[in-house]
Amino acid sequence: MKSGEMDVWLTKKENNLWEMKSIVDGGRVFERKEISVFELNQKTLIPLAHNIRMRILFKKIKSSASFDWENLKVHYQEGKDRGSIRLIDGTLGPATAQLQMRLDLRRLDLNSLPEKIKYLIFFRGEIKQRTYLLEGFEDIKTPLGNFKALKLSREFAPDEEREQVYWFAPELDFAVVRILNKDRRQSDFLLKSLEIID
Repeated sequence: MKSGEMDVWLTKKENNLWEMKSIVDGGRVFERKEISVFELNQKTLIPLAHNIRMRILFKKIKSSASFDWENLKVHYQEGKDRGSIRLIDGTLGPATAQLQMRLDLRRLDLNSLPEKIKYLIFFRGEIKQRTYLLEGFEDIKTPLGNFKALKLSREFAPDEEREQVYWFAPELDFAVVRILNKDRRQSDFLLKSLEIID
């Protein structure tokens, strides 16, 4: 099982451009650095670029994506593989999906939550619809403090034997305070710090 702490920086650039950086430190076993650039258009996020570098033991993983909205193409690189696919309107990037969830959760009536929310998300050369189940509030303890957080679980087919869960804290403007992922491995990351630079 991987465990560690997650640092996130959300920085406003010129005009409506933003940059989000995150670092997950799992010691000698796991490390991840991720950078996403996006435009904030009213209450919608428009992904522009995404880069991630990850290390699991001695294995290194590198990927990137560039979103060309004028020509409706997303150009990507996964390790040594490169390619392009058609970009569908409303598609989110791997990291901007979580940020869009934050914006959407802020607009919801917390006393009358929907059962599910759905997004189109680009990930590893494909655009797929992902469904998340809203499962109420839980108390989450993190290095940053204790929070009552809204639990969202990604919906998988029964034969996938996977679990991916996010906890969003209304007290922190619905920032993600915990991420649990179970597939062939298990990871459980807690928010250590959150900094917004304007």
